[in-house]
Amino acid sequence: MRPSGIVLWGGIAAMIGGALWVVWGLLSRAIPYAAGGPSYGGLLGFSAMLLLFAALLTLGGLVGLDALEAGSYWNLGRVGFYTAGVGLLAQALAAVFLLFGSEALLWLLTPGGSLAVVVGLALYGVATLRAGVLARWCGWALIVVPPIASLLNSKVFYGSIALFGVLWVALGYVLWSRRGAPSRQRPSRVVR
Repeated sequence: MRPSGIVLWGGIAAMIGGALWVVWGLLSRAIPYAAGGPSYGGLLGFSAMLLLFAALLTLGGLVGLDALEAGSYWNLGRVGFYTAGVGLLAQALAAVFLLFGSEALLWLLTPGGSLAVVVGLALYGVATLRAGVLARWCGWALIVVPPIASLLNSKVFYGSIALFGVLWVALGYVLWSRRGAPSRQRPSRVVR
């Protein structure tokens, strides 16, 4: 697949994945209120399915970002990409465990995956700022939004992870709108 196709499909995946993060964030706000009720098990299963697809589609969006910026950033972007990718895969694996009714390794996969996503996206955001391919707000949003959403979700408002979803909808739109545009590569420095 040509890089422009990867960027296009990455943009679509990021927008759908972001929308699923928003729904998952708001649904997880409602799940504690359903505890013990007849719909509780169904809500947990639906929530795990949303988390699985949100994590995998966000990974697709990250691949689209990488296809757009790949020639423009250095090793920092590569490290951030792989760190965030491993974190998203850990979150997807945690969702698979939940779907099969097991809580094995959730104590490791859920917080470890979230931490890897936050750190990886921060590194990738710095690389995005340095690459200069996308608008500066994209890099700053990758650095700032994931830790804020994660902190607010665990400490203030359970459901703030929807902010993370809004970020991916916006990034997906940026990717989708850039699908035909070639990436600007940073000029190499020539030493004479």
